[in-house]
Amino acid sequence: MKGRLFWKIFTAFCCVFFAQLAGLWTLFLVLERDHPYWADNLERYAAPRLEQMAAAIITHEGPQAIPAGLLNGPMPTLVIAPDGAAPPPGVRATTMQATAPDGRRWRIFYRLPQRFDKVHLAPPLIFYISGIISGLVFAAILGLYLSLPIRALREGLDRFARGDLGVRLAARMGRRRDEIADLARDFDGMAEKVEQLVLSRSQLIDDMSHELRSPLARLQLAIALARQKPEGAVVALDRIEQEARRLDAMAGSLLTLSRLESASASPEHFVHLRALIEDILADVRFESEAKNVRIDLSRHASMPEGFHADVTGDAELLRRAFENVLRNALRFSPGDSTIGVTLSEEPERIVVTIEDEGPGVAPDQIDRLFEPFHRGEGETGGFGLGLAIAQRAVIVHEGTIAAENRARGGLRVRITLPARWEEAAALS
Repeated sequence: MKGRLFWKIFTAFCCVFFAQLAGLWTLFLVLERDHPYWADNLERYAAPRLEQMAAAIITHEGPQAIPAGLLNGPMPTLVIAPDGAAPPPGVRATTMQATAPDGRRWRIFYRLPQRFDKVHLAPPLIFYISGIISGLVFAAILGLYLSLPIRALREGLDRFARGDLGVRLAARMGRRRDEIADLARDFDGMAEKVEQLVLSRSQLIDDMSHELRSPLARLQLAIALARQKPEGAVVALDRIEQEARRLDAMAGSLLTLSRLESASASPEHFVHLRALIEDILADVRFESEAKNVRIDLSRHASMPEGFHADVTGDAELLRRAFENVLRNALRFSPGDSTIGVTLSEEPERIVVTIEDEGPGVAPDQIDRLFEPFHRGEGETGGFGLGLAIAQRAVIVHEGTIAAENRARGGLRVRITLPARWEEAAALS
């Protein structure tokens, strides 16, 4: 049934409105009747005191001194009559007498409360008609105000579930600033991330297909040559073995990248970042010495001597991240050059900067440097997955990674990770 929420709101509001009308009508009916409780109490307690007060005033100052509000106000309470006059209507039977200073005697009567008049108490018919019409209109507007954006949310979710990843809802909320508008904006944020994830997965599959096709083609060619020329089978088998290793390495990198896409760092482990980087550099230096490339590790002046640079997370993932960046820097460093690794500190963050003296990256390729299977122009070797794995590993640790060309040549990669001083101290 369309518009169920609207009808629920409309019906509920109408029920409340008519209940209020019924309550008001009941109140009027009650007030219409006699009120013996109030009348009796007024006559029993208030009347004698008012009469005594009026008698005292008449005795000392005369009847003209009695406040006019008690005799002729909107709700007159007392009636003063000369002694011997007939009692006026609407007064109680008992009276009090008093003698004025001029010797005249007066009788003091207490006027009984008048009954509520139904004609004066009952609201006019137009009151009911206008109240009912305005209530129904207000209920309809309120129902539409609440049900229309929710219906828009439902339609958007339905389109999104059917594969329309480009649907957005915040624009349909207009100028609303309530929880429903917040929900629409949260939906847009979720849809944006899901769309990016699906597109990146699709692009990754395309790149994987392209990268796998080349070694597979070489494998087929080597097998065909071995069949055509049995005397060259050894060379063909060496080629097949080489391509098989390449495929195995690519599958391992893809598996790592896939796991990182859905991984989350384990906050219960803390890592001495400085010790981890020193351990990685000890491995990389074996390769750098063969290229005559020097690797220097230094700390910024903001870091005290003996500083461990503690972070929390997965030590193996962090190792993969820094190792991939360092090996990428070593790969593009020319002979007799230096790779600089610097540890520094920012408010609540630890910064690791890795700089090489290689050719750098074309400015229009900087933003794509961390995309899977991305290679620079003329670049050969590797799968283009190392920096993508490094980026994912840093992101799951709530860090950032960025690259830029150095002014004097070379590439600078800056990695920041949240410092976990208190957590590390608690876990140590």
